[in-house]
Amino acid sequence: MTGPDVTEQDSADRAEAVPTGPLAGEPRERVLDLPWARRVGSWLIWWVLMMAFWVILDDSIATDELLAGAGAAALAALLAELVTYQAASRFRMRISWLVPALRLPGEVARDMVIVYAALWRRLVHGHEPDSAFAELPARFGDDTPEGVTRRTLLIGGRSLAPNTFVLGIDPERDVMVVHQLVAGR
Repeated sequence: MTGPDVTEQDSADRAEAVPTGPLAGEPRERVLDLPWARRVGSWLIWWVLMMAFWVILDDSIATDELLAGAGAAALAALLAELVTYQAASRFRMRISWLVPALRLPGEVARDMVIVYAALWRRLVHGHEPDSAFAELPARFGDDTPEGVTRRTLLIGGRSLAPNTFVLGIDPERDVMVVHQLVAGR
């Protein structure tokens, strides 16, 4: 506020006002301080995942290849743990969430057939498939690390198949908005 209606008291009140959060470029205050044992456990889980990824990609069990993979996985695990710590975000997951993931290979295969059939009809007959936006029921949940992880897995799992891409989850209506390349019947 400026102008003739501003008093010295208004200016003093604004000068004493405390910002509600950090300004741009200032570090955030860390609320999440985890014990070292938990961070080491998280690093170990990341290392196992990265080492498994290395073995899958390298397709070799020669000693020198495994040692190189162990070093690369250790570095990747260190960086992953450092990034999650700096972002003050944690990955919380329930094993029961992995059960629906068993359906993913079948869904990917089914969607590939749908998309390739639509591509074939487009190339041979010139018929362009109808695409659509759809709403699927999906609980938004809370903003705890577990809730964020559940939503991330839900969105990633639903977007894995080539026919469907998740645009987001509406927290007010508990629906997931998706785009389907080839609209369902």
